[in-house]
Amino acid sequence: MEKRLLLAALLSLGILLLWEWIGPRPPRRAPLPVPTPGALVLPTPAASAEPSPSPGTVRIAGTQEGLTTLENDVARATFSNRGAVLTSFVLLKHTDEQKRPLELVRNLPDPAAKPLAVVFPSKPDLTRLSSSALYAVESGPGRTVRFQYGDERLTVTKEVRLLDGYLFDVRVSVAGPEFALLVGTGLRNPTVNERASRYVMPPTGIASVGGGIERIPARKLERETALPLPPNGFVGIEDNYFLMALVPKQAATARLFPVALPVASGEPAAKAEKPEPIVSAGVSSSGTLEARAFFGPKDVAILESTGLGLERTVNFGWFGILARPLLWLLKKAYAWSGNFGLAILLVTLLIRILLFPLMHKSYASMKKMQKLAPKMNTIRDRYKKAKTDAAQRAKMNQELMALYQAEGYNPMSGCFPVLLQLPILVAFYNVLSRAVELRHAPFVLWIHDLSAVDRSYLLLILMIVTMYIQQAMTPSTVDPMQKKIFMAMPLLWGFMLKDMPSGLVLYWLFSNVLTILQQMLINRMGRDDDAGTRKPARVKMARA
Repeated sequence: MEKRLLLAALLSLGILLLWEWIGPRPPRRAPLPVPTPGALVLPTPAASAEPSPSPGTVRIAGTQEGLTTLENDVARATFSNRGAVLTSFVLLKHTDEQKRPLELVRNLPDPAAKPLAVVFPSKPDLTRLSSSALYAVESGPGRTVRFQYGDERLTVTKEVRLLDGYLFDVRVSVAGPEFALLVGTGLRNPTVNERASRYVMPPTGIASVGGGIERIPARKLERETALPLPPNGFVGIEDNYFLMALVPKQAATARLFPVALPVASGEPAAKAEKPEPIVSAGVSSSGTLEARAFFGPKDVAILESTGLGLERTVNFGWFGILARPLLWLLKKAYAWSGNFGLAILLVTLLIRILLFPLMHKSYASMKKMQKLAPKMNTIRDRYKKAKTDAAQRAKMNQELMALYQAEGYNPMSGCFPVLLQLPILVAFYNVLSRAVELRHAPFVLWIHDLSAVDRSYLLLILMIVTMYIQQAMTPSTVDPMQKKIFMAMPLLWGFMLKDMPSGLVLYWLFSNVLTILQQMLINRMGRDDDAGTRKPARVKMARA
């Protein structure tokens, strides 16, 4: 009996040892570090050194929401480990309407995603997971932060390194489907007062396509749009003064998304308005995406210094060929004077000096026109009854042209200087409304911002008065009805410029003052020329 019991015990022990050797083994769990109060649970050095596991492996993540801040001399970036997104990017050398450092990240409710969010256009459940997950955070040297998250569905690693100036590098690795790294949704938080006092371009999606730039405002973005990026291409969001852009280091696709914001709950139906559409932009890729980002002002010199081709985002319109030299002159004048208002006056003076020969030629043409007026009226009177006869009208025009040639008069010589000023005016307006250097730039007295509207309208009134004085001094051959129409032109110009930047009105006012002074000089020169031509005639008559 005892032998049977001993044999059974030995057999049982052998079976247990055999099962231990050949049977399945339970998974070995990595040890969890002990969290400290208020801190995030970080992976141990041994765990972080292991290769990234495939979906289905449990990863370490944060247990408590927190913020991480990186800062250099011009910008301060704040990240949240809730979604590993950029919650704030403050420009320390630019201010908002309350004179506070300017915030670039738009303050928007859900579902608008923050900058550097990872979204999955084809899998909204993964997007919700990525945006709501708590990432583990690890700070590194040289203004670097690393975020990690992983579970059985998704594994994401983000590394951000803030460089000098307005640049930072981003590296995102995703074990999962194709994803999009967002540069942001909307741009800045312009107040009602800012929108009313100056031109504020709505946030616009922008991407480099081929050799040009594609701009898509939110109101025209009806559905998600994908654009292939060329090498060193970029995608971002801009307004007239600032830019947020991503420049991927490998082949990628730019994606632009429309975001419809809900109407605030509890708002009366009578006051409820359709919310402004917002554009969201990003870069789609799979696996690992590396990109350089620029979040900052659209200063041409700063953008050129990045070497990323972002200076092309500064759009001065049709007359950019004139606007860029004007901006360069303004900066040079500002460096000398220390005041952008004085810089505008100096550049205006230089423009008027350069245009003086043309103005003198225009004045001479108008004086000659006055002398030819009686002969021209005689020709027109002969054909007054043939207004509907095309042949007679053509004959009248031939006689007028023969008169012009005989007298050496060019009808276009009086119009050319006026037409030349129009592109300069448009180019100057584009500089004042798009050059970030003039934003919040003061002049003197009540002019505290040359890019904003002067609501006192004192500059505008002075501009209208100087236009009337200028008209009174200009030679004219028009009939009384046309003269009345011309007298209404200053009021029309005043109406057009009443909501323009005060810097533009200052330019037009000072230009009128210089024109009046030029007209006085030209009138004096004209009297001297007339006296010189009349004197020999009197001498000849005396000899006769």
